[in-house]
Amino acid sequence: MSRYSQLYIDQAGPVPDSPRARRRVGKLMERVTTDDTTPELRDLLERELGIRVKATYNIEWIAFCEKCDIRDFLDCITLANTFFVKRGQSAGARIWQQEVRRIFTEERLAYEIDESCVVHPAVDQEFQRNRRSTLAGLQNARYSNSLAAFERISDQLAEQPPNGKDAWRAIFSAVEGLFRLMFPSAPQLNAGAAETHLGSIIQQTHANDATAMRAANKQLASFRGWIDSSHNYRHEQGSEEPVQPPIDLAILAISNGTAFLRWLIYLDQANSAKP
Repeated sequence: MSRYSQLYIDQAGPVPDSPRARRRVGKLMERVTTDDTTPELRDLLERELGIRVKATYNIEWIAFCEKCDIRDFLDCITLANTFFVKRGQSAGARIWQQEVRRIFTEERLAYEIDESCVVHPAVDQEFQRNRRSTLAGLQNARYSNSLAAFERISDQLAEQPPNGKDAWRAIFSAVEGLFRLMFPSAPQLNAGAAETHLGSIIQQTHANDATAMRAANKQLASFRGWIDSSHNYRHEQGSEEPVQPPIDLAILAISNGTAFLRWLIYLDQANSAKP
């Protein structure tokens, strides 16, 4: 059931933090723990987060959630779920996940919580779908370097404020790493190298489909434009450090780069399979 504040008070965009959300989550922790389980959860948080948690009784969780750093607050969402699961408290884990998601939604926190109760920046649903699809495609030992760079994107976007510049650099590093893996003779990824090396791959891949070849060449042109755009936010030796890009521009670039990364995975695997 919706409340007055949700229906009629002006709702701004997603927010990175919220005192109300913290207090509500703390109250939820008080509800799903007891004085017997609180010390165990406290010890888990201290071991995994490297912080001191002043909680001996379950009524002290509100104070912890209100005062801890945002990174520890978000990590606590995941670790508490892990705690309930390992103790075999499936009902507690289910209540925890459902209620935390509801709190985050109602307080408009700029995060989403996945099925494992891991918190991610809630950029948009399409962005997250692209991210999950690309992560699946990178689960090959051959792509370990690109995977490591790609996984940095979420950490950069989770900073306060979001670090769009380094997130953009991370997706470029992931794409460049795969490109250089495919073409060892290319010293770096630039528009010219993309045209030279990918042009021939497109010819081989779509040799029997003229329509697909024309479309792929148009995508190659877009890829070259993305590369040139990305170089504006890459720090080159002897040049001034670029300022943060507008976050909507960074997200657009990361989304496009993610799509191009999946395309390179496809081209790499399609041509590796040929005799």
